[in-house]
Amino acid sequence: MKEQEVLSMLLDKYINQTVVNEGYPVYFIKERVATVRNMKLIIYSNDHNPPHFHVKSNDGSINAKYSLNNCSFLSGVIGSKDDRRIKAFYEDPKAKALFDSIWGKRY
Repeated sequence: MKEQEVLSMLLDKYINQTVVNEGYPVYFIKERVATVRNMKLIIYSNDHNPPHFHVKSNDGSINAKYSLNNCSFLSGVIGSKDDRRIKAFYEDPKAKALFDSIWGKRY
C-alpha cells in the first residue's frame, strides 16, 4: 500500500466519519458551533433527522444530543448544571440562527 493511501485512510478514520453508500464514500464532517465551558457543540454534515446537535467534552464525561427545534434533551450523558448551560446558550437568538444556518448547509 502506498504512503498516500495509508495517510488518506488515517485521515478518514480520525478526522471524518466515512460511510460507503452505493460504492461511493459519504463524508460526515463535523462543524463546531460553539464551546460552552468545556463542552463542544457540534453538528455533523449529512447527519440524520430530526435536526439535532451533539455536546461533547474533551474528557468524554459528556456525550449528549439535543434537538435543534427546542433544545430538548434527546439522548446521552450530561449533568444537570451543564444541561442548564447548554439551554441558556441555545436561548440566545444569535445562537439559534447559527445552529439553523449550519444545519441548513449540511448537504
